[in-house]
Amino acid sequence: MKSFIINLIEMNIVLGASFSFLLMVILAFIPAMPIPLVASIIGNIFSIPVALTINLGGNVLGSCLMFLLSRTSFKKFAEQKMNKWKSVTGFFLLLERNGFLAVLIARLIPIMPSAAINLIVGISNISMTSFILATIIGKFPTMLAATIAGSQFNEHPAISILLFSLYFCVLIIIGYKLKKHWTYKNE
Repeated sequence: MKSFIINLIEMNIVLGASFSFLLMVILAFIPAMPIPLVASIIGNIFSIPVALTINLGGNVLGSCLMFLLSRTSFKKFAEQKMNKWKSVTGFFLLLERNGFLAVLIARLIPIMPSAAINLIVGISNISMTSFILATIIGKFPTMLAATIAGSQFNEHPAISILLFSLYFCVLIIIGYKLKKHWTYKNE
């Protein structure tokens, strides 16, 4: 994938950036996709400000589109998915009480796949503005870490991989503990 994007960029940088942005939009719809890995590749290809704009902007736009589709067209499908995730009832209680905080925590800490959050939150009563702000703020640290790791990869591959791995291990541990706390608290 990286060589395809690089070849595209070498032919036309605007086309390459547009393709990368569209790729990030599409990835927001697919559960369990390694979005940070793709963000790192984009970070390796473009300058940090450009790559961060592509990564964050594309992923937030994709999240918003899925949120709107969930709210309008895929309401029954989203409700089925929500019932599947009822094991994290604490998240749903928080979503009902403070949607902004629920989305922010879910974005900062990997409790559920991003696509599932987009789908489920779309049928909640959270406002579009709160969803967008929580998504931007919550996705920013991960997109920034992935972009910087990707940009440094050619010069310091071992350090990039180690720092990025540590960052995600910490997030996964916190997410696991939070999910366990929410599940235990509501059983």
